[in-house]
Amino acid sequence: MKIRRTAAVCAIAVGLAATPLALAAPISTTIRVEGGAANVLPETPVTVDDAPASTVVVNDTTDADTITVASASATAQLAVATGTFGLPMGFDIFNFAGPSSFVTRIGTDVMPASFSPSWRLKVNGSASNTGADTTILKAGDVATWAFVSDFAARDLDLVVSGDKVLQGQPFIVTVRSVDNAGVAVPAAGAVVAYGDQVTTADALGKASLPATGLGVKLVSATRIGEVRSQARAVCSYAGDPMVCNLPPTPPTKPAASNSADTVAPGSQIAFPVSGHQYRVVSAFRGSAGPDRSDIATVDVAIARRVGTQCRFMGPKGGFSEPRPCTERRLIPARLSGSQWVLPIPVKFPPGKYRAWSRAADGAGNREERGIAPINSISFIVVSKGAVR
Repeated sequence: MKIRRTAAVCAIAVGLAATPLALAAPISTTIRVEGGAANVLPETPVTVDDAPASTVVVNDTTDADTITVASASATAQLAVATGTFGLPMGFDIFNFAGPSSFVTRIGTDVMPASFSPSWRLKVNGSASNTGADTTILKAGDVATWAFVSDFAARDLDLVVSGDKVLQGQPFIVTVRSVDNAGVAVPAAGAVVAYGDQVTTADALGKASLPATGLGVKLVSATRIGEVRSQARAVCSYAGDPMVCNLPPTPPTKPAASNSADTVAPGSQIAFPVSGHQYRVVSAFRGSAGPDRSDIATVDVAIARRVGTQCRFMGPKGGFSEPRPCTERRLIPARLSGSQWVLPIPVKFPPGKYRAWSRAADGAGNREERGIAPINSISFIVVSKGAVR
C-alpha cells in the first residue's frame, strides 16, 4: 500500500505522538531533492525538536494508512520540507519486524514498478546505510534525496568564494565529485552555469566568473552521469551595496568636523531570526549604528499578521485592531551603546508575525528603509507540541 504526505495534519503531514515529552532545544537541518531532470526542492531548512524519541505520524492522501516515525527521522523531515512547497510525496510500506516506508514519489518523479530509477538518500555526502525511517538527523545535517538509476552515481558539490560580489569582479566556483562514502575529488570538466554565462571547471574543479547585473543569480554545476550540484546564490551590486543587504559604502574621506550629519543610522534585528519558528519569544534584541552623531533611539514595531493586514503590539502587550501593515505602531527599545533589547510582557499566541526596527541618531536622522532580513523580519509562533 502507498502512503502520501497530507496537508490535513499541521499543514505538513505530521502530528505529535500522544505521549507527552519534555521540550528540548530545536535543531535545524537542511533537506534537498534532485529529480531525474531538474531540481525538485532547493536546500530547505527544517527545524525540529532535539528529541529523537518523539514521534510523528505521516498520513496517506488516498486512504487511512499511516506510518509513525521519529520526528528527527529523514522521513519526517522530508515530509516537512515537501509540505513547505506543496509537493506530493509517496511511499510503499513493507513489514520487516514492523512497518517501514520506502519513498516512491517526490513531486512528479515516481519510481516505476522496476524500482529503477528510485530515490536514494545521502546524509552529509554519504549514502545512508539505514532506511529513511530510522535515519536520525542531527543539528547541521544535510540530507539529499536523488532520483537515480544507479545507486553508485556520484554527486556534485559546489561552493563559491563569495556570495556578495562587486559587479564586474570575479568570484571562484569550486566543484567536487562525491562518492557514496563521502569521498570527494575535483570535478574536472563540470559545466558551471551562472545567469547566462556557462563555463567549464578546470582540472582542479575550479572556474572563475565575473559578477554581472544587480541582485541575485544562481550558480550550479552538472556533469554527465552524476547528480547535479546544489544551486548557490551570488548577489552582485554596484553603486548601492544595500542591494545585497550590505552596509552603505563609508565615505573615502572623513567628513569635515563642521559639516552637518545628514546620514541616517542603520539597525538590525538579531533575535528572533527571520524565517524561524518559536514557541515562546520573550524579547527582541539587535544592534544599531555605527553613526557619526551616535545612536539616540531604536524603536520596534511588532505585528501579528491577519490576512493582508497587521495587528500591532502596544507597550503593554495588547494588539490593535487589524490595519494596513504600513501603519506601524512603534515601541521604544532599551538602548545600551550599539545594542538594544525590547522585552515582551505577554506570550504571543500562535500565528505569523512581522517586526521592524528603526534607529535614529543625535542629529535627528531617522532610518526609513526596511531591508529583509536585516531590520524587517518574519517569523512564526507555534503552539506547544506543534511540529512544523
